Amino acid sequence: MKQKIHISLFLFFTTFCFAQITAVQDSATKEPIPYVNIWVDGKNIEFNADENGNFTLPDVDASSSIILSAVGYTNTTLKISDINKVILLTPKPIELGELTIGNKKGKHSQIVNPIKKAKNTWMGVGGGASGPLMAARYFQYKAEYATTPFIDKIRFETKTYHDNTFNIRLCMVNPDGSPGDYLYNENILVTVKKGQENTKIDFSKISLRIPEEGFFVVVEHITTKENKLIDSKEQSDQSVNFYIYGPSFLCEASDTQVGWYYRDGVWKQGPKLEKGYAKIVAEVTLTD
Repeated sequence: MKQKIHISLFLFFTTFCFAQITAVQDSATKEPIPYVNIWVDGKNIEFNADENGNFTLPDVDASSSIILSAVGYTNTTLKISDINKVILLTPKPIELGELTIGNKKGKHSQIVNPIKKAKNTWMGVGGGASGPLMAARYFQYKAEYATTPFIDKIRFETKTYHDNTFNIRLCMVNPDGSPGDYLYNENILVTVKKGQENTKIDFSKISLRIPEEGFFVVVEHITTKENKLIDSKEQSDQSVNFYIYGPSFLCEASDTQVGWYYRDGVWKQGPKLEKGYAKIVAEVTLTD
């Protein structure tokens, strides 16, 4: 009888420990880091810390590891059994070099990839059963951009049934063609109001020059209850919850350029649809 009691107490204590709230902070300033992207390595489970950098671990084995990713910080891997009440992430400064050299005039502009609804298809790219999902679109550098080399605005077509917030990441290009290091070292949080279809992000106060290798525009959904659009367990007989986080973005299929999606801690190409590779639609305005 005593043995059963000891086992029960041990299981209770273990569950309690891993249900604790953990805070993610900057190792230098001890300030909270909001909306950190977190995934359980090899488990297809992804989620975000909240706006105060806090999160609670899902019910997973203590021998598993989590990987934490945030704009401006080095990716960090920790065993769940080693997690304390505070996790410190190390800042990762970005050496922009020539990216920011020069003064913006803002007298001339040109639009790259203007949005044309007729040729595109609505697809939800919100987080699914594994949590958040980042989708990236590549913009190639062209000689004609030399006269207007600065990113001025980025526009998306969006759909949502209530206010949603998402994050924009601007990335350089890895040698294998996937999204790489960040062009800009801060989160760019964007709020889409209910019914808002035209979502534009203004970069006019930032001197970001397009690298010669091109760059990626990345949208990241945030897995907060305020951003949840659909819970399929409420709508079907599925035994596993399946969530969609808003907003949804206008996407298109292309045979000439693949889209990139972030799942399980890595960037992957695709998916390949009947009409081509699915990729998010983004319109970029350049200026001088």
